Amino acid sequence: MDEIRSGFDQDRNGKGQFVAGASGNPAGRPKGIKDKRTNIREQLLGPILPTAIEKLGEAVNGGERWAIELVVSFSIPKPRPVDPEEMEELEQRLLDLEQIAARGR
Repeated sequence: MDEIRSGFDQDRNGKGQFVAGASGNPAGRPKGIKDKRTNIREQLLGPILPTAIEKLGEAVNGGERWAIELVVSFSIPKPRPVDPEEMEELEQRLLDLEQIAARGR
């Protein structure tokens, strides 16, 4: 296990992680080049997207339930479970903020 594989230790720190500015795939896709799926999506949706957004806005303003639910579903993040330790830390930070606010009154 102690033998060094060819090129494995290049541009890596002691934990085997790549150092900042080094790449695991130097011959990979250049920066700024979009994924093929992104290009296809932009080609297909680009021309109709402004109209679709306008129609969605009209539906929301008209009280259409489906449209309102769609907008809300994309606007509010999905709930995630909270770690009890994280919750304790958040409660403590809230208490600290309340104490700071009380001092300023």
